[in-house]
Amino acid sequence: MKKVSDIKKVAVLGCGFIGFSWAVVFSRNGIEVNLYNRPGKSYDMALEKVRGGLEFLATEGMITQETVEEAMGRVHLFDTLEAALEGADYVQECFPEDLALKQDSYKKISDLTAADVAIGSSCSGLRISDIAAKVTNYPERCIVAHPTNPPHLIPFMEISGDNAAMEVKEGVYQFMEAVGQKPILCKEVYAYVLNRLQLALIQEALYLVKEDICTVEGVERAITDGLGLRWAFTGPYGVEELNSATLEEGLKKYKEYMLLGFPQLGKISEYDDGFVEKAVAGFKPQMKGKTHEEYLLWRDQMVTRTRILKNNNQ
Repeated sequence: MKKVSDIKKVAVLGCGFIGFSWAVVFSRNGIEVNLYNRPGKSYDMALEKVRGGLEFLATEGMITQETVEEAMGRVHLFDTLEAALEGADYVQECFPEDLALKQDSYKKISDLTAADVAIGSSCSGLRISDIAAKVTNYPERCIVAHPTNPPHLIPFMEISGDNAAMEVKEGVYQFMEAVGQKPILCKEVYAYVLNRLQLALIQEALYLVKEDICTVEGVERAITDGLGLRWAFTGPYGVEELNSATLEEGLKKYKEYMLLGFPQLGKISEYDDGFVEKAVAGFKPQMKGKTHEEYLLWRDQMVTRTRILKNNNQ
């Protein structure tokens, strides 16, 4: 694994929602970016999307317009894998969540790169031990480097790989911190950490509406005007610390309440088109007349401004 100071060029493979965002992360932090995609719509729009991401950060005051132009000068677009990987000190793979595709891609990537080049996958559910099954050229450098979408706005990410070298995982951890991300190390498990937490909450959210316990608006408000306000600054352990005199007291005092009081939290294994229509109809008023694109922009603005607030008050 190369030293953080020696990582000057990153190959970002795939120009979709995650790929262009990674290009923004790296380029704004002084890293040369070789952006790869097969010829097509994603390829044609790649540089425009990267510029759009950088311009948004400038509009929100996170970077200057000068940084936008400097960063764009560091982004280079390629339509062949070989050219994109040439000279790369780190690889961030962002192909679709398809095991066969990723296995074949990892085999090619590893054969085209030196042994000290770490290869990180943006996969959100697949295990890296499965993805790297065909790799013979130093497979211990293959890891999961799963971001939160979009990584140029939300810095949390997960680094995993039970068969990967600890030197590689720690090296990528340090590199990601150097470019402004907030990584954690975790073991391989389906969906990793963030998605498992999110899916547990979504299960309950679906159950509450499906069983008519509350409306879609009620679920949204419980998060956006309740839990979300706390969770932006303290996680569930922090909440328990503040709900009691200490975290220790809270965990001991409420053990029976938390483990026995809710033996069967809501869980559903199926829902029909009727429920989908009900959920869509219930959610539409929450968008307050915004189109999908307008709602996405509003979300990005709120996330960015919250991040600025957090950065200024830590």
